Amino acid sequence: MWRTKIPEGQVDTFNNPLNPRSGEFDDLLTYIKTLADNKLGYPVSLLTYIGILDNELLGIKPDSLANILINNVGDPFKDSETSLMEVKRHERMLIAILEKFYGLKENEARGYVTTGGTEGNFAALWWSKRYMISSMLPTLIEFDDKIKLLVKDEQEHTVALTKVPLNDYEKRATVLQKIIDIKHAIEENKNIIQQLLTPTVFYTKNHTHYSIPKIAEILKLNIRPIEPKEDGSMDLDNFRKELILNAGAHPYSTAIVIANIGTTITGAIDNVPEIKKILDQAKSIRKYTIHLDGALTGFVMPILKPFGDIENYFNAIGVNTLAVSAHKYPGLSQPCGIILANKEFFEKAFEKSERSIDYVGNILDVTITGSRSGLNVLMFYNALCTLGLDQDCKKLQKMVDDNLAMARYLYKELVKIYGVEKVKYPYHFNVMFPRTSLTLAKKYQLMLTGETATICVLTNVTKQLIDQFIIDLQLDKENAMSMVKTDYKIVTLTDEHVKSAVDLFVKTFCDSEPITKHLNISYAEYEPFAREVIQKAVMEGLSVVALDKNNRVIACTIAEDITNPFSPNITHYPKLKPIFALLNKLDEPFLKDKKFLKGKIVHIWIALVDPTFRGKGLSTAIDMACADLAVRKGFDFAYAEFTNALSENITHHYSLAKMYNNIKFDEFNLGKERPFKGVKGGAAAYLIGIKPGIKIDSLKNCYTG
Repeated sequence: MWRTKIPEGQVDTFNNPLNPRSGEFDDLLTYIKTLADNKLGYPVSLLTYIGILDNELLGIKPDSLANILINNVGDPFKDSETSLMEVKRHERMLIAILEKFYGLKENEARGYVTTGGTEGNFAALWWSKRYMISSMLPTLIEFDDKIKLLVKDEQEHTVALTKVPLNDYEKRATVLQKIIDIKHAIEENKNIIQQLLTPTVFYTKNHTHYSIPKIAEILKLNIRPIEPKEDGSMDLDNFRKELILNAGAHPYSTAIVIANIGTTITGAIDNVPEIKKILDQAKSIRKYTIHLDGALTGFVMPILKPFGDIENYFNAIGVNTLAVSAHKYPGLSQPCGIILANKEFFEKAFEKSERSIDYVGNILDVTITGSRSGLNVLMFYNALCTLGLDQDCKKLQKMVDDNLAMARYLYKELVKIYGVEKVKYPYHFNVMFPRTSLTLAKKYQLMLTGETATICVLTNVTKQLIDQFIIDLQLDKENAMSMVKTDYKIVTLTDEHVKSAVDLFVKTFCDSEPITKHLNISYAEYEPFAREVIQKAVMEGLSVVALDKNNRVIACTIAEDITNPFSPNITHYPKLKPIFALLNKLDEPFLKDKKFLKGKIVHIWIALVDPTFRGKGLSTAIDMACADLAVRKGFDFAYAEFTNALSENITHHYSLAKMYNNIKFDEFNLGKERPFKGVKGGAAAYLIGIKPGIKIDSLKNCYTG
């Protein structure tokens, strides 16, 4: 039976009965607001609560739990006596849910909500070091007593030496040798104590989270990297060898083993039962702990069952601590996680602690940060209840099954492109394949390592998103095959690029653009228009340029917020009047009767590439870089006009590209005239979904009218 009751003996500071689905947070808000209205003592200024700081700009409602400081200080299993703006009951509820999920007995788990995986790892190693010291305390006392006796013996021999006549060389040499021997014995015993105080951390080289060596350095622990197998899991033969080598260097050292439950890139899971077996058989290891770094996969370990059917993921396989990142799975909106430990291990680690904090009610601070976000606790608790984990695992099981089905679908689609030899699907959520272009990697936020790209298929990854990616990947591959290596970099258009960009703009359109050439517009006639466009684009900060090795602009894409369109001054360049008339006619179906909202639709309306660099994929690269810049600034869609078929090819890179209008040059009328008579081709206007996964239905949120 799944339960959410508070274990016996824990204090309940919030009197209303908790029901995850019936106004619980409304009642909590009323309670917290009452406390906030009467807060005097603690050094926190509630500026958001009283309205001096406006968090509504961030989407946080003024009258909400997210807009009031809620601070869980120290151990969640000890409530503060007077610092009551906390939600430790919810934290205990959360731990109780996970306690059952991981198979621990009631009230057998300890831990707290962290800021993420690194803090979870930090707490685990700190607790393990304390546990080792507490466990080895009798041995430490034994060697400390030996040192005290040796020091006393040394002092006695030093006094005795003063009484030996200076000319009695033989006796003085004998006493001096004894003093030297005693000093050596003291140093040997001090070295043993130092080894007992300094556990050795064993972890998988290049696959364990980067925080482990950093934390080991801070806590002054030895480190012993273990070679990985090809899939990223720990090579257990190498682990056996390193245990022996470590015993030679640190014969009295205890061991902390970091086992990965899903490495970042491959998703590999270490064989924890076998690791425990090796440790138990190693006669050189006096004491050990095992920490599970389960940043992503650790949360769903009881669903995936990597070690078969296990009732208790701590006692059954010898685990002491587990760290999980809740922003990775289940997927909270803030960096957040949890560190869990077996109660017996935890209490041993802190049995000699004197870290109680008097002014918040003698709370034992077992945490790394001390003060912790109560909002993170509530979000994590809410996520567990929403997933139904306070009742059973059915919803989470379904979610994981869907993730795995999408990962298999992605794998099959990638195999169609690359072949089975070049695509790897080693474990669960991660699919690996050859490295893509940086432009594509940025658009889809792929993990790049060496020559490999990795996709982590979680709940946000839908079939539609995968299909969109596959289309873009095929185009990316085609461009890569046809593209000659060119040294260039793409940057945001700024003042320093104006002259070079204007020169390229003028030459490109006057020499190559069909309708500009047809109108016989000279460089001098076109230059004022190009300069006005570039200068406005610099101010908007939405345009990009490609620079060669000499920082010369070789390509440029001009963009603007559609709410702030360029207004041509026709008196400065009268021969361009037919071009603007054509564009106005082209835009009518999309722009008519709409009042657009700022920051929603970017107008990408000019793209140019130096003739020397055409046919090398630069046009696609710079257009997509411009779209990526707009996405980073919060835009959802791009509206673009194309006056040649070549530039129109960019639309194939997006799964959402809707044509709104097209006009043949030869058929366009300006009054009674046909200014582009005889010109082949035409102009087309498109709406493009640049934000990954965006749907056409979202367009209605971008305008009024």
